[in-house]
Amino acid sequence: MTLQIRSRTAFLNALLALVVLLAAPFFSPAAHAQGTMTIDSNCSFTLSPSTTTAAVQINPTTGNVTVNSQSGVNCSPATATLTVPTPVNVNASFTVSWTSTGTTSCNTSGGTAGWAATGRPTSGSVNLTAPSTAQTVTFNLSCNTAGSPVTDSKNITFQGTSGSVNLVAPSSVQVGSTFNLSWSSTGTTSCTPTGGTGTSWASQSIATNGNLNLTAPANAGNVVFGITCSTGSGNVSDSETISFTPVSTDCSGVTLPPGIGSFAQQTWSTLYGGQFPLVYSTNRTFNIGNGQGLRLSITPTLPTNGDSPNGTLTYNEASTVARAGFMTISRCPGDFRIAVLNQPAGCDGVFVPCNTRCHTGPEATGQLSLSFRLQGTANNVCNITPGIQHYVNIHFGGTTTPGPEGAFCAGAQCAIIGGTQEFFSRESAALKWLEGDLLGLSEPQGRVISLPLEALTITPDP
Repeated sequence: MTLQIRSRTAFLNALLALVVLLAAPFFSPAAHAQGTMTIDSNCSFTLSPSTTTAAVQINPTTGNVTVNSQSGVNCSPATATLTVPTPVNVNASFTVSWTSTGTTSCNTSGGTAGWAATGRPTSGSVNLTAPSTAQTVTFNLSCNTAGSPVTDSKNITFQGTSGSVNLVAPSSVQVGSTFNLSWSSTGTTSCTPTGGTGTSWASQSIATNGNLNLTAPANAGNVVFGITCSTGSGNVSDSETISFTPVSTDCSGVTLPPGIGSFAQQTWSTLYGGQFPLVYSTNRTFNIGNGQGLRLSITPTLPTNGDSPNGTLTYNEASTVARAGFMTISRCPGDFRIAVLNQPAGCDGVFVPCNTRCHTGPEATGQLSLSFRLQGTANNVCNITPGIQHYVNIHFGGTTTPGPEGAFCAGAQCAIIGGTQEFFSRESAALKWLEGDLLGLSEPQGRVISLPLEALTITPDP
């Protein structure tokens, strides 16, 4: 506050008035009541008994009197400032921030969804999502003060991107089966797959246009597959949801082969002490009654310890009589239907390749050997789905030619012995198995180990 004094008498009167003004709150009957001093009609502060006595300065040349508040009164005007990005791509994420001085709270209005609110702090920021259409939007800020509010407004231009992408996917796929995803884009420079839990989709390196065959996950449920592509002005994306459904198996056409009146029913995990096929190189003997076949329930699982999930089922008739036998892997118990177990139907593995052959072929008399893989395809190898119940169906006939028909056991009781052997892709792993398991085995029940040629694949170490 500045007082202009133009005469000595006026100066003394003004000084006396000032002293009285400053002393009044402290020495008047209302000494404990608060008083208010206003400076330049703009900034005000409160005087009370706890207020430090203000300093008074008199300029001897001009006669001006200056009062300095020692309580730190800020007489700067209040401010409010918005900071916004522009332009922003449609559907993109962006942030609006604000700062203010000399204010108590702020209100926001206009803008896009999530911006308008009351009672916001005097400074802060909000993360928002751009609208889906190109437009210009005004964002408003109003902050409260002791007097009139202070405001600011900014415009953001939301611009459309110059590219597009379209992902095409089947709506429903059976678990464990193969399906195709295709996509096309325009005005893009690169694309990245996202989502696809339970498949290899997100780990693929893809072009801006293309298609890809994938293997469905083992478990049923809805899975979202996405794709995001870069353009010159931002990103474009698309997504599709695939419903993976349990395998529907029609077993209505399954009948017992001639000479077989029933099946001896067994469960892999109970007999072998673990989940199929992780108990490798462990054989068991099954006693089968006259006129019976063997039906062994398996539920394949993918190993989590780095072991191979692929291998070979091998069974022998534990008898001096080496009769021809037949073995299948099927989702139907007691299923010996060759046409159903061949994919494609009618394949012979020679003239018409078999992507999957879930039955034995011309193996040695008395010994059955059938290779399998979990999640994958190979010619003349049975591809079985993890998490889905399958059955190993076995019988030995009385003929010398292996086939799906014929009685299992002609005597009062017959026996079959067998289990799984693992595929080996490295020489060291194969030798370890041979030395530690195959060569040193001797069990009271006369355990038999058989390693077919297709079950042992050895490649040199790199």
